[in-house]
Amino acid sequence: MTETNVSSIAKHVGSARTVSRVVNTNAVVERLPVGVLVCTLSERGGVEALFINRFARDIFGIGTDVTLPCTIDVLWNGQDNHILVSEIQDVFRMERQSNFEWSVRSGTMERFLSSQLIPLTDHEERVHQVVCTIEDQTAEKLAERNLLHHAFHDALTGLPNRVLFRNRLEEAVVECERDGHQSGCAVLIINIDRFQQINESFGHSAGDRFLVAMAATLRRCIRSSDTLSRLSGDEFAVLVSRCHDLEEVTMIGERIHAAMRLPYDLDGNEVFTSVSIGVATTLSSSTHPEDLIRDADFAMHRAKTNGKARTETYRRDTHQRVRSQFHLETELRRAVERGELDLHYQPIIDLEKNSLHGFEALARWQHRDKGFVSPREFIPLAEETGVIVDLGRWAFQAACHQIRAWQDTYGTEAVPAVNVNVSGIQFARDNVAQVAETALLEAGIAGEKLRIELTESAIMSNPSSISEVLHRLKRIGVKVALDDFGTGYSSLTYLHQFPIDVIKIDRSFISQLQRDNHQYKILTMVALLAQSLGLEVIAEGLEDADHLDMLRGLAFNSAQGFYFSKPVTAEDAGRMIAGESPWLPAALAE
Repeated sequence: MTETNVSSIAKHVGSARTVSRVVNTNAVVERLPVGVLVCTLSERGGVEALFINRFARDIFGIGTDVTLPCTIDVLWNGQDNHILVSEIQDVFRMERQSNFEWSVRSGTMERFLSSQLIPLTDHEERVHQVVCTIEDQTAEKLAERNLLHHAFHDALTGLPNRVLFRNRLEEAVVECERDGHQSGCAVLIINIDRFQQINESFGHSAGDRFLVAMAATLRRCIRSSDTLSRLSGDEFAVLVSRCHDLEEVTMIGERIHAAMRLPYDLDGNEVFTSVSIGVATTLSSSTHPEDLIRDADFAMHRAKTNGKARTETYRRDTHQRVRSQFHLETELRRAVERGELDLHYQPIIDLEKNSLHGFEALARWQHRDKGFVSPREFIPLAEETGVIVDLGRWAFQAACHQIRAWQDTYGTEAVPAVNVNVSGIQFARDNVAQVAETALLEAGIAGEKLRIELTESAIMSNPSSISEVLHRLKRIGVKVALDDFGTGYSSLTYLHQFPIDVIKIDRSFISQLQRDNHQYKILTMVALLAQSLGLEVIAEGLEDADHLDMLRGLAFNSAQGFYFSKPVTAEDAGRMIAGESPWLPAALAE
């Protein structure tokens, strides 16, 4: 290679390096993924555009036919550019950079923009131009709006959710307070009756479509100023932001119930439903938002309890009773653990021998603060809450240990059998036969000393499983008494279908007993039936001598009631076993 060629190549390389160091700023700015707008002030103080890059032209929909410089108004609508113009004028006046967010409309679309204004100064340090950068944040803003919408709205129905409902309720309560409580606001909690059946019958997808249709129906029933919300699966709520009396609110409930009478078309199937509605207002309830929702929900559950398809208004006294029951439930659980419960024993008298035939064990609760709590109050509560299972186990153990204590004192032969009541709830949730057998073994007594009493309703709840339990009890010597006989529907069927040993005639028959009246004739037939089936008959609720004479005439085996004795303590019952009977009528004791 010649020296001339080397020199030529060196010159070419040097020239290439020089070109590569030159930056084409126009090309760079045109290709930036950010809008750039350079502005100045006209002699009249208006804002003029000196330069607009391609990104900014696309954002604002500016064609290539626009000649620069020109005023901002030429580029796009003045209604959209007034914010930008104002901000640019402030930068010229304050001589410092600025950041702001704004929006413009491009056709039918609204664009959300973020801009930074950078002042350019001349040799005298005066601002003569402003560079405006423009970032398109439309996607981020729409995503933010969508996220915000989902945070405050139900995804299925599009209705406000619990959070937004509570926010609006807070605003309504504040507005009522500001108004000096001249008017009030109200909450309606609406629960669909038997919605689970729709899900089970047609599937959850059909259930969702039903909820959407339900939301549309409820919208038509409320005022435009009211707020409809979906709180949970099958539960909606209405906020009446302004009302002057309860009638305004109950009318909304009436419209909803009327709408529910029309059928829904669900995949070609006619579906009828109803709703239970609870109402609470600041006119009669608390003014705290959470309390209003709680009170309306409480009233709704009262509507469910009272038969469904109805509206219940919150009543403070009713709520207080329920709260008292709630506290009583807690105390009842503790009472079983703390040993506050005791068994009292009502004697069952053999009418032929005028002697003690047995006892019925009855739970009694002596509350440490409230004193005596009636069984009519705590037994239903125990059944409703499931405490009856622990209560029933305790009754078996307490009765069996008391029988053993009496046997140790008075001898095995002297102690009669003791009847223990067993709830249908306990039969359903517990192994009653095992509980009874364990209690007998722990106390060391024979099964013949224990009897169980159950009602017809308990048998009806699960006949097949209860029949198995009763046969197992029979195998260990425990006899079975059918309590409240005559108050059910199929008692005669049960007498041969289940291993029943004793039937106890309900006190409602005994209290109305008169010679030759309907009750007397029915008991005559019952006595004959029991005799032919080899069953023992016990009359409950005996309170006067006339009834005693009639029962003897009907050949009843035994009876119990206040005529003989009220339920007594284990100590007093022991005196009866010993032959002392101060509670028995003198005529009977002779």
